[in-house]
Amino acid sequence: MTRRTFVLGPAIVGLACTQAGTDPRPQPVPVVTPDRADPSPPVTLPLAGLTSIDPAVHHSCALESGRVLCWGQNRGDSLGVGQGLPDAVTTPQPVIGLDDVGPIVQIATDYDFSCALTRDGAIYCWGSNNGHQLGLGDTDDRDRPTRVSLAPASRVITAYEHSCAVEREQRGVSCWGTGYGDVPVAVPLLAGVDQFVTPGGHTCTLTAGAMLCWGSNSGGQIGNGEGGCEYDEPLCAHCRRLPERTCKQVEHPTAPLELPPIAAIAASGSYTYALDRDGGVWQWGQVGQTMSYGPKPNYRPQRVAALPPIAALSAGANHACAHTQRGELWCWGNDSFGQLGFEAQPGESEYPQPRRVEGLPPVTAIAAGFYSTCALTGEAEQTIAWCWGDNGWGQLGDGTTERRHTPTPVRLRE
Repeated sequence: MTRRTFVLGPAIVGLACTQAGTDPRPQPVPVVTPDRADPSPPVTLPLAGLTSIDPAVHHSCALESGRVLCWGQNRGDSLGVGQGLPDAVTTPQPVIGLDDVGPIVQIATDYDFSCALTRDGAIYCWGSNNGHQLGLGDTDDRDRPTRVSLAPASRVITAYEHSCAVEREQRGVSCWGTGYGDVPVAVPLLAGVDQFVTPGGHTCTLTAGAMLCWGSNSGGQIGNGEGGCEYDEPLCAHCRRLPERTCKQVEHPTAPLELPPIAAIAASGSYTYALDRDGGVWQWGQVGQTMSYGPKPNYRPQRVAALPPIAALSAGANHACAHTQRGELWCWGNDSFGQLGFEAQPGESEYPQPRRVEGLPPVTAIAAGFYSTCALTGEAEQTIAWCWGDNGWGQLGDGTTERRHTPTPVRLRE
């Protein structure tokens, strides 16, 4: 995410040219049974005290009254719900092993793994570990949460085969996984960080309203007025293998051009977003394209003119969503899997201008996954989670594996 992220928020310098083209599209599966043996029909939430939700690629997790629930594909034990479940777990299940670690205050998910942050600042991760993304010194998958050894943190960030944490005291950043190592290491020259996003090819930070980015600039995602890749031969649609290419890199933290003071940031592999303090949304990079070599990207920040003042935003793989203070939800970008939340026109999959998502109560939180989107409505005990988009592994949590083009409530079994 990917991800991915609420950010308010997937970067490894040197991975950008390959990461932007990654397309881990899940294949539909025939399994729709939500649990082991319970034949009762699923019932619509609310979940009492639901505070956040985070969809990834093949699975999703939510935080409810300090406990973590996950659903979707359990590849690499990414759900943390134990053995004996079907490949597609289509309704939320409680994560095993977090009851005694203290209340959970934040969750983060990405490619087949998840992490949770406790109130005391401890980080626990589980799932796939082929890139050392669990930070445990090995590449063994974990079927239940295992603590990462590092100083107390205020935020955990997950991305493609790596993870990062913002430290609670000095607000420095430590990362682990592909490009960093098998255990957490400090990222040099970072301190006082308020927000941090690292979607897989580039990294951005926010400190006291000032934004800095570095890493891959293949799609102009740094926002410094430059970008792109050079190929050693022309591209062709029928090629089995892309020719070699050299993509621009920005090695040192660089401020995107002509931005006002920023309140929040979000990013994906080939584009970046910023929310200014007046509710304006700015975007740059390869926005809304399914492939990194589509039409010319934006190399400098541009204001998204069609939006009202925004309270929060989130970025998926090729789409973004944002909501206003009044709870109006707007989405734009690629809609190949229904992730924008409205019935698309026949033959249309790209919507560069934001469109209002209808049929929802006022939205209080938004989270864009890889090919899906989730939102929360209501407050306290009346909070309800809604998801839509790709559902090949049950990652929408509605008890099925059917793709949804409009918001559908996440469901539990009684």
